[in-house]
Amino acid sequence: MRGFMAKGQQGARSELSEHDLRVKIIGKFLKDKRTKAGLTQQEVALGLSYDTAQFVSNWERGISLPPLVALPKLAGMYKVAAKEFIDVMCEYQEQVLKRTKKHMVELFAQHKRA
Repeated sequence: MRGFMAKGQQGARSELSEHDLRVKIIGKFLKDKRTKAGLTQQEVALGLSYDTAQFVSNWERGISLPPLVALPKLAGMYKVAAKEFIDVMCEYQEQVLKRTKKHMVELFAQHKRA
């Protein structure tokens, strides 16, 4: 479906991909808060009972998202209010939904013209 959505969409390239949104919104937030807390990726990983810092690195690079159950512990480790953490996670989801809605509208418009 990704290839189909990209086909025939003018201007879509300037739009941020879902990965770019993860990096811009969540990855940047997590990295900023971790460094402000004076923690290394390894320290965070150990605090979450992970064997490797790769999980934390992946979150900060937008490769993946932290599991929801880890968010309260991360907020505590980073000394971030729960509301701020929740707001950032929701902002990401809202941006993804807006992007998806835009693509759907474009697809239906293309289908109608065909």
